[in-house]
Amino acid sequence: MRLRWVRGRTEDGDGPDDADRTREWVGCDDAGEAIARVVRVPEPRGAGWRLRRAAARDADARVVELRPPADPDRRWLAVVGGRVVGRAALPLQAVRDAEAALGGR
Repeated sequence: MRLRWVRGRTEDGDGPDDADRTREWVGCDDAGEAIARVVRVPEPRGAGWRLRRAAARDADARVVELRPPADPDRRWLAVVGGRVVGRAALPLQAVRDAEAALGGR
């Protein structure tokens, strides 16, 4: 099954390089219904010699995002119906995994 892929959420990082970086693609069917997602797993943040596996999501650090150790070769997850159906190094590879998982539909 071929889906129409649109850009989803973007990175709201600290630096100028992270400002407009896509972290999610959404696969929609012909009716515009979201069927699958391809999501980039965030990497732990580094500051000098320290590695942070959690990042504050607000100014007061009331909301903290925990970041799992990321495999740099497979940072993109293909998700269909809340289930991970593949991992890939590049988003297009994860898109193909999601579409292959939907092949029977």
